[in-house]
Amino acid sequence: MIRRVLEISLHADPLTYGDSGAVGGQQILIRELVKNIQHHGYGVDVLTAQANPLWPEKFSLGHLGQVVRLAQGLPKQSEDAWVSLVDVLAEQALAWMDGSGRSYHVIHSHYWISGLVAERIQQKTGLPWIHSPVKMAEWNQRPGDNLDPFRVEAEERLLAAPNAVVVSYLSEADIIHRANARLPVYVVPPGVDPTQFFSRDAGPVLRTRGLTRRPVIYMGRLESARGLRQALETLAIRDLPDDFVLLVLGGTRQQVQRGIPAMPELAALQAQLGERVQFIGGMPHRGVAPYLAASEVMIAPNQGPTLGMAVLESLASGVPVVGTRVPGVQDWIEDGSDGFLVPAEGIEAMWDKALGLWQNTTEARKMGRSGQEKVHRLHTVQHMAQQMASCYQEVTGIGRDQVGIGV
Repeated sequence: MIRRVLEISLHADPLTYGDSGAVGGQQILIRELVKNIQHHGYGVDVLTAQANPLWPEKFSLGHLGQVVRLAQGLPKQSEDAWVSLVDVLAEQALAWMDGSGRSYHVIHSHYWISGLVAERIQQKTGLPWIHSPVKMAEWNQRPGDNLDPFRVEAEERLLAAPNAVVVSYLSEADIIHRANARLPVYVVPPGVDPTQFFSRDAGPVLRTRGLTRRPVIYMGRLESARGLRQALETLAIRDLPDDFVLLVLGGTRQQVQRGIPAMPELAALQAQLGERVQFIGGMPHRGVAPYLAASEVMIAPNQGPTLGMAVLESLASGVPVVGTRVPGVQDWIEDGSDGFLVPAEGIEAMWDKALGLWQNTTEARKMGRSGQEKVHRLHTVQHMAQQMASCYQEVTGIGRDQVGIGV
């Protein structure tokens, strides 16, 4: 029989469009995990919250996987409202499980709101439960973040209840070990699909954007904690070559319209920089790969922890990254080999390094090849799925030799 995993990802629907601005790298990671873990003999049902009543309740995701959208949605950016819905979501999840007729081997929850629902399901079913905290609020606070005391308390409790925890990088594991030394912690780095992110001809993108040479690129959300505003402020006071362009790829449809950011501070900086910066906006995930591969270097000016999917995707595309020393950036860059690292407050130094690479294309390509080789060696979706399969096997006690071919 196929071993079945109940993935609970209420906050991040793996089939939401990549330009929704809601979840970013977490959504991508879960989608790629679900697709690729199936090659290891796992059937996967992903329970998520209904974000759009027009979307189907169930949708296939791979030959042994599906996304199941519960009737209850989660109000955007409203953690207080999420708390009030935990019992409702848990009841809907249990009702779906009862009606499906399926037997599961393990529960895997992602983010704290999913963890609270998984906690209730585990109490009812007794199934083994793995939790992925995904940037806990207290430990991953960014400038300007307000801590929700209920969330902090809930996340601490979620380090005591599950059978194991899965994190993306080693510094997270150290933090959790200090909080609960008895809790098994598995480090499973994110994986990139090398059939989607690879070296490409830059010509089509350069012609589309009216560029004469490869640009620098920023890819991510537009909020101030991501460091984009600070990066643009520093860039605006530098003397720049005539053919320099920074592409800004990210944000929702509402945040960037017709190439103009809606946020006043970003719009003012764009006006100051003129043609030196182009806001492209968001797009489905599959659309970003040509833009990454057409760039000379990526900047990652994050002011706080991140998952770092864009960093790994850039390296997989043969493009070096200059970023800040924060978790999720520093974990994927080997300083001086496939990019450079600077202090979080060192945005001026970041531009020194980024512009140096942009002007020295030979060095940029050399670093890009180094990063690409590293991703192929350590950070593909196949590596991620293999490591997660090992985690599932250890937690459930069910090994690969016990898997049949029946559904």
